[in-house]
Amino acid sequence: MRKCVFLFLLAVTFLGCKKHNQQKGCLAQACTLEFASITVRFVTTEGLPTPGKNVTVINLRTHQAIIAKGNGAVVPSAGPNLFTIATDNNKSEFSTEGDDVELTATDVITNITKTTTFKISGGCNCHIAKISGPDKITFN
Repeated sequence: MRKCVFLFLLAVTFLGCKKHNQQKGCLAQACTLEFASITVRFVTTEGLPTPGKNVTVINLRTHQAIIAKGNGAVVPSAGPNLFTIATDNNKSEFSTEGDDVELTATDVITNITKTTTFKISGGCNCHIAKISGPDKITFN
C-alpha cells in the first residue's frame, strides 16, 4: 500500500511540474518556483551609473529581437542604468544548450555605442541562465 501511495505522489509531482514549468517535448523534471531574470548595468569608466538608450537584444541563432517579458507584459527597466535582458517568460526563445545573444546600447551622455555578447540558455531547463557575459557594460 505504501508503495502505491508513493508512486501516486511521485506521478502527481512530475505531471504538475511538466504542466506548469516545461515546454512541449521536454522531459519532466522538478523545478523551483523562483522567477529568474538576467540584467546588465551600464556604468562609466569610473564605475558610476549611466543611462543607456537605444538598447537592442538579438538572439543570434534565430535573428529575433528579445524583449524581456514579465507576467504578460514587457518588463519595465529597474532604473536608468539597469536593463533586463530576459526573464523566465522568455525561456522558450532560447535553446536548452544556450544561444549567443548580442546586446547593443548607447550611453545617453556620451553617445558611445557598445555591443556585447552573452550566452543565455532556456528551452527545456527550469529557468533561463546566463552562461557567459558581463554583469556590467562600461561606456568609455
